[in-house]
Amino acid sequence: MSKTSKNQSSSYRKQKAAAADLSLLEKLDTVPAVLSVSGNALLATFSGFYKNSKTIPKSYYRHVYLTAVRTLTRRTSVRQQHYLFPPTDEAYEAACKARGVKPQSEILEDGTRAHWIGNPQASHLVMNFHGGGYVIPAGKEMVEFMFRIIDAVNSQGKNAACLFLSYDLAPGAPYPRQLQQASMLLNHVLNNLKIPPGNIIFTGDSAGANLALSLLSHISHPHPSTTVPIPSVHLSSPLLGAVLISPWISFDTSTDSFKRNAWKDCIGVEAGKQWSSAFLSCPWPHEEASDEYNQAITADSSWWKDLKVKQILVTAGEEEVLVDGIREFVEKLKKGFGEDKVEFLVADGEYHDQPNLDIGMGIKEKDEGVQAQEIKRWISSKL
Repeated sequence: MSKTSKNQSSSYRKQKAAAADLSLLEKLDTVPAVLSVSGNALLATFSGFYKNSKTIPKSYYRHVYLTAVRTLTRRTSVRQQHYLFPPTDEAYEAACKARGVKPQSEILEDGTRAHWIGNPQASHLVMNFHGGGYVIPAGKEMVEFMFRIIDAVNSQGKNAACLFLSYDLAPGAPYPRQLQQASMLLNHVLNNLKIPPGNIIFTGDSAGANLALSLLSHISHPHPSTTVPIPSVHLSSPLLGAVLISPWISFDTSTDSFKRNAWKDCIGVEAGKQWSSAFLSCPWPHEEASDEYNQAITADSSWWKDLKVKQILVTAGEEEVLVDGIREFVEKLKKGFGEDKVEFLVADGEYHDQPNLDIGMGIKEKDEGVQAQEIKRWISSKL
């Protein structure tokens, strides 16, 4: 297990293999898909100029960007998304290059890779799990957000770094492969890097928050998988904390927030169904494949009683389609884990995974939303 390797990661290989299976027709079909996104964006932008020739508010550009993302994820298949988006490893390298930072990674025995953000010798560690419905690789903006978190924390005299897990993507690697990789990484951090549990904070956005919760569940309730061996994790003390950003805790797309926020958010019903079906390798509505580890909302409040973590922060946007399910989950979490151990923020006017998406659309850090500010404040306060 080294910090450098010229070999491609497990995640990279799986994504490229899935994209290679695309037929010529499927590849050609991505062209009108991308053009339709560009067309929507241009139309919206020009209409904005006509409405106000002097200034266009940032909220308008956000609307254009969210519409484009929503259109692309609805219009393309999972394998086409593998074809269109660069692998997580390349996004990490691009973010490092933009900052003039040398890439460094932990390589596990099975080819799983986790990327360093900050000094690997730091006393405290943020373990990050990226979003994307378990099918889309991490974008450069997701890596950049973690750089910003570490910068913000260390600017206050703290000493922290981040390990950014590059997990395998579905459908080539369906559930519970990602939980296996997260468990292996945590064991590597505990046993090889010798970082104590009390110095570790989990962070995850969307599907990454799903994975963070899955790992917390596995620590307290060892996963019973007989197909994919998931290593047990033994902690000498509770983890320092966990941050769940727009957590994907329910695959139900019938809640009212899916209707009232349908034109405000970056994702919709079609993407949700497609991604969860690929992740679970089971057609919608895939009840037989659902469990407490992959769909946290199905767990009873008592399930969360003995979580091995001190504090949890959950954030969401009032305008995201998942917000009703997140609220229901948080009530269960508070009842089982403890009201005083859970902080919950629903930001007015914000959407799904806004801290990351804002960076993707070029919003400056000084203009970041409430969720991004609170996440930095909360992590810093715990270190």
